[in-house]
Amino acid sequence: MSKILILDGNSLANRAFYALPMMTTADGKPTNVLHGFMTMVLRLLLEQKPDYWVVAFDKTKATVRIEQYADYKAQRKETPDALKPQFDFLKELLTAFSMPILECAGYEADDIIATVASMAEKREWEIQIYTGDRDALQLISPRTTVYLTRKGITEVDAYDEAALYEKYQLRPAQIIDLKGLMGDASDNIPGVPGVG
Repeated sequence: MSKILILDGNSLANRAFYALPMMTTADGKPTNVLHGFMTMVLRLLLEQKPDYWVVAFDKTKATVRIEQYADYKAQRKETPDALKPQFDFLKELLTAFSMPILECAGYEADDIIATVASMAEKREWEIQIYTGDRDALQLISPRTTVYLTRKGITEVDAYDEAALYEKYQLRPAQIIDLKGLMGDASDNIPGVPGVG
């Protein structure tokens, strides 16, 4: 059976930015994201030995979700100045390593991750998703395991169907219902009053 690693580029880049001290080149360009992200990726490639891998990124802030709900992510702070340029540098570095990058205007990395996972499911591949976004837990299946970043750039918690049920007493499809009831403060989505 083929194995694919699907990496949430935005989530892992943010994790690296906040987990590591600021690093710069001799001319002052910030590089802590590059160091942290590539450390994670190279470790995963060596340990997991996937047949395929892909890194998904948000392309723009304007998404179909904002068209549907104007306050979506409205409370989020601006991306720090030291982080912004590192996304382009990171994509250049990933391209130099021949690592596929997927992004699509109007959609988030989450949407791309779900699409690629669905395509891999149809091919009966083993799927590993690496992210810090708990929304991905809804993608768990007998073939799909979600690895949530926990601490720094190396510690992750693996969630398959059994681990998800043990921790939350939920099945993957119930994550959608839970989010609908509780809302999602990180995305500025209100829940049902009295529930979330």
